Amino acid sequence: MSLTPFEKAASGALASAIANTLVYPLDLSKTVIQTQVHKAPKDSGDSESPKPQLKYKSTVDVLQQIYAKKGVLGWYHGLFSSILGSASQNFSYFYWYTIVKRVHANLNKHLPNYKPSTLTELFLGALAAAISQMFTMPIGVITTQQQTDKTHKSLAQLTREVVQHDGITGLWKGLRVSLVLCINPSITYGSYERLKQIMFGSKEFLGPLESFSIGVLAKSLATLATQPLIVSKAMLQKKTKRKGEKLGDDDDDEDDIKFEHFTEALAHLWKTEKFRGLYKGIAPQLVKGVFVQGLLFMFKDQIDMLFLLLLKLIKKRRGLKLA
Repeated sequence: MSLTPFEKAASGALASAIANTLVYPLDLSKTVIQTQVHKAPKDSGDSESPKPQLKYKSTVDVLQQIYAKKGVLGWYHGLFSSILGSASQNFSYFYWYTIVKRVHANLNKHLPNYKPSTLTELFLGALAAAISQMFTMPIGVITTQQQTDKTHKSLAQLTREVVQHDGITGLWKGLRVSLVLCINPSITYGSYERLKQIMFGSKEFLGPLESFSIGVLAKSLATLATQPLIVSKAMLQKKTKRKGEKLGDDDDDEDDIKFEHFTEALAHLWKTEKFRGLYKGIAPQLVKGVFVQGLLFMFKDQIDMLFLLLLKLIKKRRGLKLA
């Protein structure tokens, strides 16, 4: 007995919600670090003039400053939209990934002992991620807006504001870089499947530690390869000050720069911060990413087994009733 695409997707969404809740403060600090920027230096003729310092220096610094102003609850600002976003993204991804893999398998079922290559696995993962992005992008945009919003607006208020100022297409801001970033889950899940096959052969369900270890390694590879794009996407989607809007007690337009395209953001980062800018926030991104991915794979395999057990019990009870 195997799970349907819907059941696989539900399992992935539930595992994602649990994993992301456990490490949410890291996700918040990662977004805050990645969206703060230096203004481009003005040509004043003074090459030795010091660069303005960024407000936050590290993950610990972000968490300390948030705690000083808002307490522990401040670490969970935007949690609901983040969990909603990650759960829907993973539901959509696993749903389409299962369908894409089944279609591919059916197209090649006439080939004896056919197994997709690593490149094919990566392509199938990227295709599933691209389809998924079209449906879940608005939630990701609003999540980033809420995490970088200093006025504590609700999900509905931010959604209305984005539509009013940028039109309905504003909910898909950063779509191009997101489509390029489809290689991230593609690398992650493709690497996971390949490592699982190499290390454990045809074993269908891995133990929690086995799933966690492979998930951590796969996500690390994907994050290192795509970090500059992740940073540019966060900068595109961040909450910026609107005309006549006051941001609150910590109103500061130092990093209030609006970018229209991810290449603009990348060029600005290179001009002002070089490699440090392209890879800023890499520490919390890696820690958050590998832990979430490791926990997600660990929980998902266990949830898959629970789903199968429940299905068997339901089938057994139906059989007894019919008898």
